[in-house]
Amino acid sequence: MASPAAIKTGRVVAGVKSTHINHSDGDGGGDDDCTINVRCNGRDFHIDMSPFFFSNSPSIDSRYRKFLAAARDDAHEPEDEEDGANHPDFVLPEFHAWIIAVFESVFLQAASDIPPSFDPEKLAPGGDAKPFLSEYLFPEEYRCRLEAENDTPIPILMLGEESPFPQPLNHVYPDLAQELRQYVAFFDPSAVEVSFKDPAQAVCDMPTCVVVDDAGLRTTYFFKGFGVEGIMSLENELENHLRILKSTLPHEARVVRLCRVVALQDGQVAGLLLTHVDHRRRNGGVLFEDGVVGTPVPLRQRWARQVRETVEQLHRAGIIWGDARIGNVMVDRNDDAWLVGLGGGYTKGWADEDKAGTMEEDLQGVAKIVELLSSEDYEPYSDEEEG
Repeated sequence: MASPAAIKTGRVVAGVKSTHINHSDGDGGGDDDCTINVRCNGRDFHIDMSPFFFSNSPSIDSRYRKFLAAARDDAHEPEDEEDGANHPDFVLPEFHAWIIAVFESVFLQAASDIPPSFDPEKLAPGGDAKPFLSEYLFPEEYRCRLEAENDTPIPILMLGEESPFPQPLNHVYPDLAQELRQYVAFFDPSAVEVSFKDPAQAVCDMPTCVVVDDAGLRTTYFFKGFGVEGIMSLENELENHLRILKSTLPHEARVVRLCRVVALQDGQVAGLLLTHVDHRRRNGGVLFEDGVVGTPVPLRQRWARQVRETVEQLHRAGIIWGDARIGNVMVDRNDDAWLVGLGGGYTKGWADEDKAGTMEEDLQGVAKIVELLSSEDYEPYSDEEEG
């Protein structure tokens, strides 16, 4: 899947955060309408696009439809890797660079100053910039629209228009929140510092690595957000983590656990702070059933043994892993395997569907993981460290 990246064009550095393709629901919007979310100088710009505004601009309409097709294919992870110039990995970055160049004047009009938290020089290694999670979750927002006339793009800043996207917050049951507070602390997003290895990530990526001052100790966590419509998965994950917190699971068990909750004073939850697994591998340290470079058999056997042992520890404590699959295993810098994804769920092909949410599902998933790790053809990732 193509990844957003920071783009420098003219006098701005910006990055595409996400693309939302409209699905007609009777509100008058068309299936070919979409909104691109761009971050520039710490602000979010929501750029609405539609073929309706390109009706007399054939070349821009063609460019837009090619982008739309690539965005849809990217969302469905196309298997055709030989599609050449029409592959999402080529089409999306090219369109992103073009749209950012088109809207450069709008970005400079609305966000001419660079907040200290997002100054590229201060974000560089050794700099003193300290962006906070609140700046990413609740940025200053602007709504825009792209129109065209005779194949000339016309960027429009719609002053006074509210963002079409609600804040990424969810209410959880008060009783659940109250019980959680007995085991973990709640932090306001403004007290959670964002950490990036690459300053370019600060432009467009939603943070995952964060730092908090925890009783005088700076502690690194993994931030997991859920979005405004993630209430069901959020509550399921909180309930599962609460079971772990209340269980007899040994502290040394390599399981990613809930450590803190990010929430506003009114109780709305923005996300979870989980165990940070420090890794040096590609793919974020996660094992996949496909890759590019072989891994020594003894190392695979080590991972298989550790996954088996950790699931046994979970089961002895009365905890179900759930959604047991190789994509929910991470490897740290010491080449130790960790279990993630304790929010429950089920992935077809890894266990029988009627076993979902049971210890038997875990055992079936573990058996498939061991089988994959035992295969001579298994190549999860390169042994080289990331730059």
